[in-house]
Amino acid sequence: MQLMRLAALVVLATGPTLIAVPRSAFSQDIDLREIFSNDRFYEDHQILRAQGDVGFVADTWFLPGKADDSVQVLVGVSLSNSSLRFVRTSDGLWQANYQVKAEFDPEDGDVDALERSWDKSVEVETFDETMLVTETIVFQTEMAVTPATYDFSVTVRDQNANDASRASTTLEVAPFPSVAAVSEPVLLRLYQTTDAGVSYVVSPSHYYSSAPSRFDFMIDLAHVDQGGPYTARAQLVPEAEAAGTADADWSQAVVSNDDGTAQLFGSLENDDARFGEFRFEIELVDDTGEVITSHSTPLMIAGSGGWIAENWKDALSLIKYAATKDELKILKGVNGAEARIDAWNCFWRIRDPIPATAVNEELQDYFRRIAIANREWKSALRQGYLSDRGRVYLTLGSPDEVNQRPVPSGAEAFEVWIYYRNNFQIVFVDRIGFNNYQLESIGVYQRELGSLERRKRRFLKERSVECPLLTPAYE
Repeated sequence: MQLMRLAALVVLATGPTLIAVPRSAFSQDIDLREIFSNDRFYEDHQILRAQGDVGFVADTWFLPGKADDSVQVLVGVSLSNSSLRFVRTSDGLWQANYQVKAEFDPEDGDVDALERSWDKSVEVETFDETMLVTETIVFQTEMAVTPATYDFSVTVRDQNANDASRASTTLEVAPFPSVAAVSEPVLLRLYQTTDAGVSYVVSPSHYYSSAPSRFDFMIDLAHVDQGGPYTARAQLVPEAEAAGTADADWSQAVVSNDDGTAQLFGSLENDDARFGEFRFEIELVDDTGEVITSHSTPLMIAGSGGWIAENWKDALSLIKYAATKDELKILKGVNGAEARIDAWNCFWRIRDPIPATAVNEELQDYFRRIAIANREWKSALRQGYLSDRGRVYLTLGSPDEVNQRPVPSGAEAFEVWIYYRNNFQIVFVDRIGFNNYQLESIGVYQRELGSLERRKRRFLKERSVECPLLTPAYE
């Protein structure tokens, strides 16, 4: 019998919006690309979105220029590993190669066109990492641009697959005022201060898959050597009352450089914003408290919030393998849109393995595995994540090897999943056909699952202070 590696590929549109579930999660396919779609949000705020062969999200920010007749345009592009083709390298890593091209085509013939391209590569250690479907790759650069109106476009080409996608918009690059001015806030995935200065990674999508504990950001200021002293302050303002309230704020005194510019980095704590669309606002105030100028940028938290609140039963079906029985019992009794969103967020918050990052890696990985299960083990009877193989994959993880006899010769088809790292095997048998493999090794599965559940329960009990709603589930 042939030994084969389980190598499931997931093809999803890139971007931060990943999960889509039809009204009936038991009779229709789950499309993990639609329900969390932020397309309207992107369109409303001129955030570029390419959904072709190489999907990506891109945005621009205008910063004070290094010369009086120019503006620094910060360009950010984010895409997922799954949007690119990775190839195995001689040293055992997986590598993708891509090219980003930015084009500024002026509407005024007196201004020169500007075009630049960059060749980039990314390496990961495991095949599973090549299938990540969230903003795993961020490209960013600054370009000096003459103020004018441009037809602006970004093209990303997968150099291993020779596929490409392009997105474009009209970009009005205006000069900074000759008085004290602040740039549009730049939302950051992270930033850190080193001996060489501050390094940062932008967030082109303006999107948070769940409510973050804080919003990291950067602002540039110009002509702050005139008048003053000035203080910059930030706040989060909901676009709609249904989004909740956000009372947290941030402020910092502005210290001007010799050329009248300043660059500030900050973190706005988030105590109340759970889901919906918001404006992240920056105000520049003088020593009397008068607002001299202001700027804002849009952001979205948990674009799926509305769907989750309205389809609570289906949402709980999706997390049935991540949740304990006691957690599910509590969650089933939660009523009201805001309460359900809060419950969903705190459920995932206590599972976040790296709270310091803006991304919940456990949430992303769980729904990546649901996508794999739906692709690989769908049958005429049920969706892949509801199949026995999907259940084992989602709870015990990927096997190290699969011993498979898919075409029976006078006997039933079967699969043997081998977990070398824990020294056990799981057997599935297709007794009725239709790719409906059923779990045969029930005792082995229950033993291994029980061991994992005990470790999970201890971990969740330690983190339960962050989610009082679910604390009774771990007592």
